[in-house]
Amino acid sequence: MFNSLWFGAVHCRRLFAMQFIKHPMLLLPIISILAGVGTLIFAHQRTGSIDGYAFSSLDGREYYQLATNLAHHGRFSQSESPPFDPDTWRTPGYPLFLALHLFIGDNSSLELIVVQQLLNLINSLLLAFMAMKYMSTRRALLVGLLFVFEPYHHFYSLWLMPTTLFVTVLLLIWHVWHRAAAPGRWQWSALLGALTGFAVLLRPVSILLPVVVLAGLGIEWFRQREKRKVLFRAFGVTLAAMMLIVGAWVGRNKVVAGRFALSHQSGIVLSYFKATEVMLWRLGRTADRYAETSLDPEPGDQPHIVWDDIDARLRNHFADLPAEQLNQLQWPKLAQGNKTDLDSFEVSAALRSIGLEMLLQEPLSTLACCFVRCFSILTFPLNLAICPPAEPYAPDRLVAAAKGGIYLALLVWVLVRLFMERPRLEQVYFPLACTLALLLASTPQLDPRFRVPMIPLLLFVALLPRRKHLSKENPH
Repeated sequence: MFNSLWFGAVHCRRLFAMQFIKHPMLLLPIISILAGVGTLIFAHQRTGSIDGYAFSSLDGREYYQLATNLAHHGRFSQSESPPFDPDTWRTPGYPLFLALHLFIGDNSSLELIVVQQLLNLINSLLLAFMAMKYMSTRRALLVGLLFVFEPYHHFYSLWLMPTTLFVTVLLLIWHVWHRAAAPGRWQWSALLGALTGFAVLLRPVSILLPVVVLAGLGIEWFRQREKRKVLFRAFGVTLAAMMLIVGAWVGRNKVVAGRFALSHQSGIVLSYFKATEVMLWRLGRTADRYAETSLDPEPGDQPHIVWDDIDARLRNHFADLPAEQLNQLQWPKLAQGNKTDLDSFEVSAALRSIGLEMLLQEPLSTLACCFVRCFSILTFPLNLAICPPAEPYAPDRLVAAAKGGIYLALLVWVLVRLFMERPRLEQVYFPLACTLALLLASTPQLDPRFRVPMIPLLLFVALLPRRKHLSKENPH
């Protein structure tokens, strides 16, 4: 009996080993699932609940409230009770995703966190399958596995934030763009435009992504002379689908607020976050950036010198308003969306003017800050080891250096491959152009969430086979 069981176990082990040898890509979903389970265990051990990190950001509470009202009242509003005033601060991409689950399920944020672990699994597979178009199966498997072991995308999948879903959408756009640029059927172009438009509504920081997609189709138009007519049609269909998706939301804001705009975020983000980062850079107070830009109400004694100056400029801009309204123009009411009774778009326009004025005071300093911050985002948290923030935000510098060193190695790896190997444009255009677009839109803000969708793109570029090996690894 024992011998029979032993023989069966050995036979099964050999059978599974043979399957993995024949189909190594089977390892990826298994390891991805284990990584997702480990992420949930980590959250439970640290917080006592799987969804303990769900509302770590104030943004998460806003997204959840919007989703709740969409699912149960059909209104895009942050109000907790009627009347549901229409919201123009957030874009609808992520709230729609959450609302779909809340509509068919319950109001538990726990299930939403589990769904995001499933998205992580899908993301690793999407990345590996795209890599297989340009490299061997084993090399593509390595690309997928390296992404699975990247810690930040796991950590932020525990938050109710659009980061994980945005990675999914970005990788889908890459797959569909590959089809549309081939060129394929017009349906692929329509899907490409719809996904790109949705990405903009999911995260406004992807505002340059439509330019990347359309420019890519334009490059293919020049490269493939024999298919120019088909590619011209693909360009037109893609643009029309983008405009339809984004235009529907912009039109909604025109109806409810009288403005053709994605949201009233632009001026607020530009002044309170981007211009503030540059001002702290100029003043040599980068170490105070976390305290200066904190929205946490607990440490009320922390200085917000730059934000207070912005508030003073804003009140001067609206000097003709009654004192009661002027007193509302303060960063606690504005930096997380307009919580005053003033017109949100007028306030945003005034703050946009103030932010631009601050940035253009010393344009070379602004450019230097943005350039350094692009590097810092890609190598975070290396900057925390080099120039640690002030207390109580100071990290362990050795740990920060060790973590950041890994991302620095990836960046150096990518640069060496680009300058030494000079891969073909069609191989690297989309991942590099998307990375650049996301960097330009996010800088000089320094938030590792912005870096998460860049990592799979950079891993792909880093592991592209050399030209002399390309024909052996991928005959296509």
